[in-house]
Amino acid sequence: MPDVAPLRPAATIILLRDGEQGPEVWLMERSRSVAFMASAWVFPGGRVDEADAEALAIGGDFDRVPKPFWTAAVRELSEEAGVALRSGEAWDLRGLSVWAHWVTPEVEPRRYDTWFFVARMPDGAEAVVDGEEASAGGWYRPVEALAASERGELPVAPPTLRTLMEIAPFDSVEAILTRTRHTPAIMPRFHQTSEALFVLLPGDPDHPSTEAVDPPWRYAFSAGRWWARP
Repeated sequence: MPDVAPLRPAATIILLRDGEQGPEVWLMERSRSVAFMASAWVFPGGRVDEADAEALAIGGDFDRVPKPFWTAAVRELSEEAGVALRSGEAWDLRGLSVWAHWVTPEVEPRRYDTWFFVARMPDGAEAVVDGEEASAGGWYRPVEALAASERGELPVAPPTLRTLMEIAPFDSVEAILTRTRHTPAIMPRFHQTSEALFVLLPGDPDHPSTEAVDPPWRYAFSAGRWWARP
């Protein structure tokens, strides 16, 4: 059996604002030169650094998710999108909520143990791209991002696709931030058929996990994009 790559702790932050037609989410296009998910449209995020454990912070439910994930999320948001959630010298975690927990499949050469958080865009702040890890960015209504993905204009990986589908029904950022969610670790499984390559989530009959997440459980890759399969 091939060696399984070790898991690297990582954090992602879903930055939201209220638009005229409902919540909008900040998405960034990963640079073609990066080693992981090049050219994909993603939420800000990255690996947990050693310093994240010692960073000054206010708030955060560290009993539920260890502190380094929280501080890594806000640090990456500051570095990649120029949005600093701070109170004086400390990171301000009070507006963050836990959204999801994803674990990269064992067959991948780079594997991440990633917590997803949601946060509101601070008043007066402006999101930008760093020009290094990200080459473009923009605010999207989730339904618009999903439609662009379906047209092949906005390539997103299954975790991003699923997250957009999850937040699309909400009519305000507040409703998203205050939603209580069960967040089991989701480790997808690849499944190849004569029809297409699939990513399976816990709950699919061909996934070994016994703890199901909400459907859809199957995502197919075809025509150069991922799409949810009922």
